[in-house]
Amino acid sequence: MKARVPVATLALALASGAWAYDYPTVDRVEYVLECLRNNGGQQEYLYKCSCAIDAIAKELPYEEYVESSTAARYQSLAGEQGGLFRDPEPAKRMAKKYTELQKRVKRQCDIK
Repeated sequence: MKARVPVATLALALASGAWAYDYPTVDRVEYVLECLRNNGGQQEYLYKCSCAIDAIAKELPYEEYVESSTAARYQSLAGEQGGLFRDPEPAKRMAKKYTELQKRVKRQCDIK
């Protein structure tokens, strides 16, 4: 049976951390919820996924996080629209930087 985490608990867990760059709470919650979903919704991942977004927030200003995570997410988008994220060199660099950061924080926070 999957554990359900109340959103208020999730927001409280996210708000309690200290970080170098302030990200809107809604973006932190969305990151953690997606991470939880990608890891079977297990309770232990609430902490691990919170760890990951906190680590990202220590390294990337919010605007850079939005741009680089968007570029990484849409690199595989087919067709002409995907070309906006796939083809330009700046988009490639942003996506690569974010992907490498993701790998590093997943190891750091014990996310498989």
